[in-house]
Amino acid sequence: ELLRAEEAIDFSDLMLKAVQDMNTKSAPPLSVRWLLVDEAQDMDEVQLEWVKAHARQGIEVTLVGDDDQSIYAFRGAYTGNMRDFEHDFGITRIIKLEQNYRSHGNILDAANALIENNSERLGKNLWTAEGKGELLRVYNAPNDFDEAAFIVEEVKTLHAEGVALSEM
Repeated sequence: ELLRAEEAIDFSDLMLKAVQDMNTKSAPPLSVRWLLVDEAQDMDEVQLEWVKAHARQGIEVTLVGDDDQSIYAFRGAYTGNMRDFEHDFGITRIIKLEQNYRSHGNILDAANALIENNSERLGKNLWTAEGKGELLRVYNAPNDFDEAAFIVEEVKTLHAEGVALSEM
């Protein structure tokens, strides 16, 4: 027998069903002791409720996320979920991972200046022990093709100057 469209469920439906089951008294106790949620900034409301249901059952929950890197608002992700979780469960210990090991100071200063304009952010200040590095150059491309052509020319120029491709 074929599955009818009205019987089909997607990931969000599965999450909602799990939350509903966990919130009933007939739900069996979970044998899980710890739950780690990575990329917490990308949780939607149902996923947050799933995490909260685990926490209400006494499971130790750790959220790892960066509200400045949320890219899934189009599918319901809301970085305020991390703040809501903090408030709802009286979180007293937040560890901010602010040291950056990949970028130099000028890049991080520019990033900090851009992200501080987001009034909804939880707040952090990125820093590095790597020094300031090169000054930033800005190229405002009129379209994606010009942007790609600019990058290709920059790579060619740097490579001709002796910079290894693996360093770009």
